[in-house]
Amino acid sequence: MNLFKTVLRWVLPLLILGAAIGGFLAMGSQPPPARKAVEPPAAVPVRTTPLQRIDGRIEIDADGVVVPLREVKLAAEVAGRIQRKAADCRAGQFVKAGTVLIEIDPRDYQLDVQRLEGEVRQAALNIEEIDEELAQNEASTELSRQQVDLAGREVDRLDTLKANRIVTKTEHERAQREELSVTNSLSVLQGQKRVLTKRRSRLLEAQSLASTMLERARLDLSRTRVVAPADGIVVDDTVEQDSFVSKGMALVTLEDTSAAEVKTSLRMDELSQVWGGRPAGGDPRDAHDLSDAPARVLFTLAGRTYEWEGVLARQEGRGLDEKTRTLPCRVLVPKPAQVTALDRYGAAMPTLPPEAPRALLRGMFVDVRVQVDVPRPLVAVPQEAVRPSGELFVMREGRLAILRPRPFHAGGGLVAFEEGESGLLPTDRIVASQLSGPREGMQLVEAAP
Repeated sequence: MNLFKTVLRWVLPLLILGAAIGGFLAMGSQPPPARKAVEPPAAVPVRTTPLQRIDGRIEIDADGVVVPLREVKLAAEVAGRIQRKAADCRAGQFVKAGTVLIEIDPRDYQLDVQRLEGEVRQAALNIEEIDEELAQNEASTELSRQQVDLAGREVDRLDTLKANRIVTKTEHERAQREELSVTNSLSVLQGQKRVLTKRRSRLLEAQSLASTMLERARLDLSRTRVVAPADGIVVDDTVEQDSFVSKGMALVTLEDTSAAEVKTSLRMDELSQVWGGRPAGGDPRDAHDLSDAPARVLFTLAGRTYEWEGVLARQEGRGLDEKTRTLPCRVLVPKPAQVTALDRYGAAMPTLPPEAPRALLRGMFVDVRVQVDVPRPLVAVPQEAVRPSGELFVMREGRLAILRPRPFHAGGGLVAFEEGESGLLPTDRIVASQLSGPREGMQLVEAAP
């Protein structure tokens, strides 16, 4: 019994395996299915755009804010009571250059001028008196010289007569005493002349001092009238009529409107374009000087754009801003009231709309476009054609070429590249549409419009 179970445990699996193999062989084999021919990949339709050539001038686009060219704080240069304050001397009022804004009571300064004018006249009279004395002294001195000559000749004649014993010794001594007397008179007159000359010099100094004080008094008198130094708007007035002001007290703050400036900032790569490859060295001032590049200042109001002409005048501060790593610059607008309205195509309109701003006002947030001449040839593509990775998809002879050129400038919806360095050819067409799984050499075709 046990032997039968053992044989059955070994034989039965073999029998089942053999029956399965026999059944599989009895089923036979089927022929393999026919293979389909693989069609070659079709060309991918894409939208393309041609390269755009730039005529040697690019525009650097930056944001800016309008600031005043200068803000003048007018202060009292003399003390006194405000006698009159002009009606236009109020915050927000426009004043012309030369307008008298404030008058300080001038009576004290007029009296000083009159007193010093009298001192100058008195000094002139004293000098005239000294001149008369000098003239009289000159005449007396000339007469005294003649007397000295006569006395000297008389003494010489008597010397000869004394030697011949014609005159007495007493007469000879009397002639010598007379010679000494007239010589002494001449010496006194010469001393008086020296004293008069020094006195005249002292009077001239006194006259000069009085004239200087008179000029100072007249200057103080003129300073009683506070005058607008330029056309501008009164920003702040701090005093009223009949108030007493001391010397140095602030009176009026005036904003100069003859010109305006726009405060903006440029990146270092934009600055290199402004410098235009200018060689370093030479004058040290050239290291901090900006070329006078023309600029356009644009302001948008109610969907319409307005334009002012300006020039990139100077850099502001001592270097790069620590936070933004940009260089603060100033754009000078010499005619802030000369505004041009632009239509939707960017062309100048013949007349200004009623809602147009009449001038460039401080605090306006504007768009600054600095125009820079580039000596090398440039080509540009639409900004949306540049992939996030910086790649350009180019269709050449129906196939895709992937380029990674270095951008030279980006602005106005375009990205510019140097024509020779970028590797772009004049016949290239830039792929503007999206591609799924792009690869070098894949076939492309222009999509139907």
